[in-house]
This record gives sequence, structure tokens and C-alpha cells, in this order.
Amino acid sequence: MKIFSLLIVGLLIWGCTKETKEPLEEVKTESSLPSDLFVTEKASSPVPVLEARKLKAGEKVTVQGKVMGTMNPFIEGRALFVMGDPDKLKSCDVRPDDDCPTPWDVCCESDKDIAAGTLSIQVVDADGRVLKTGLEGQNGLKKLSKVIVEGVVASNSNADAMTINASKIYIEK
Repeated sequence: MKIFSLLIVGLLIWGCTKETKEPLEEVKTESSLPSDLFVTEKASSPVPVLEARKLKAGEKVTVQGKVMGTMNPFIEGRALFVMGDPDKLKSCDVRPDDDCPTPWDVCCESDKDIAAGTLSIQVVDADGRVLKTGLEGQNGLKKLSKVIVEGVVASNSNADAMTINASKIYIEK
């Protein structure tokens, strides 16, 4: 009986320490952006952010603005950014003698004006979930970039919080 017990213990130890030759399944943590998301041709007749904010969920829109409106306009690890209306909000880079180190945060504007003059841009998958990949740096997109976005007003948008599901992004060079 003692030999049988030692044999079982030996098999258990050997089984637990045996290296597997099978490759581990790769865990995908990032979603890739659609290949046709960034475009080189400017859309015609874009509306400013203030006009786009009047639209209802499900409506198509082509909106123009600037990546600004908060200290961190890009959400790390998500295909989402904040766009502001440069006619309503002035970033510090266009204010004479303003050497603000973070001009995209529009710190000289009131919270009320920032809320009214910004909206969120996101890229979603077929199920409507925001893609798990960052947009900052993609195709040259950065803080203070002037952009034109084509898309649809997201279903969860309202008068206080507007979100556009982007299908095309044009970056002015």
C-alpha cells in the first residue's frame, strides 16, 4: 500500500510540473480601427459643434471642430476623444501672450461654455461598444487637431451630453 501511495504522489507531482508544448491562447486586448476611418478628402458642408448638439439620436451629421475641451481630450485605450467648437471656445494657443502649457484644456472658458461647446467622438464596433484602442497619435490625430467627423448621433446622447459615433475622420493638416 505504501508503494501505491508513493506512486500516486509521484504521478501527481510529475503531472503538475510537466511543461506543456501547446501554445497559450493569445488574449486580444485591443480592437483595430476600421481601415477606412481616416480619410484624406474633406467632407462638404460640415456644421459646427454648437449646431450638431441640436440633433437627435440616430441622425447623421458631419461636424467640424478641434480636439480640446478638457485636460485629457483622449481616453487612453479607447477610441474616443472630446471635440470643441473653436467659434465658441478659445484654446490658449490662439490667445495672444498666453503661454499655458495645456492649451487644449480651454481653462480660460467657463464650465458652462465648455459643456455647451463640446461633444464626444467615439468609434464603435458592430454591437455599439467603443473600440478598445486609443485614437491619440493615429494618423497624426493629436490635441488641438482641427477635424471633420462624419457619423451618427449616438443613442445615449441628450441635450447635456452629446456623442457622435464616427464613421470617418478628416484631420486638417
